[in-house]
Order: sequence, then structure tokens, then C-alpha cells
Amino acid sequence: MSLAEVEATWRVDGETPLPECTYDPELHTGPRLTIESTEERAAREGVAREVCATCPALLLCGLYALETRPTSGIWAGRTSTEIADHGTELEDLEVA
Repeated sequence: MSLAEVEATWRVDGETPLPECTYDPELHTGPRLTIESTEERAAREGVAREVCATCPALLLCGLYALETRPTSGIWAGRTSTEIADHGTELEDLEVA
């Protein structure tokens, strides 16, 4: 499925729904003004993955991550390292 086809099927009543990460961006990117411990980061990333699992933008986010190869954050339920290591698996994502 092409990106244009995904975008067309993603629309609901002619409008594009907001990705879940827009409601709490720091959940997916980490805190900007504080340093988090390894345990705090793992917990935050776990919650971000759960949010991604039901996000209407999961497929588009995964395609974007494949194209841009982000260096941080959670994208389509994956860390930037996981995307770099297993990027081709994102091609198999299905729309939630």
C-alpha cells in the first residue's frame, strides 16, 4: 500500500484524526527539562508503546519512521534503535 493510499483510507468522515502522541508528546520523546532514570525511561516508553498500539496513525507513523530514521523517541511503538535494527518489520504494520 502506498503512502497516498494509506492517507486516503486513514481519513474519517473526510478528516484526518490526530495521532495519539499529540496529546502528550513528552510521553513519546521524553522530558525536555529533566533527566529521567533508566527505570523511568523504560516505564515511559512502555506506556508510549501501549498508546501507539491503538493509535489511528500507527501505519503512517511507521512509514514516516522508515523514511526519516529518527534518532530518538518512540515511533509506531518502536524506539529509534529498534527502527534502525528492524526497520523492515515496520512495513508489515496494519492499521489499528
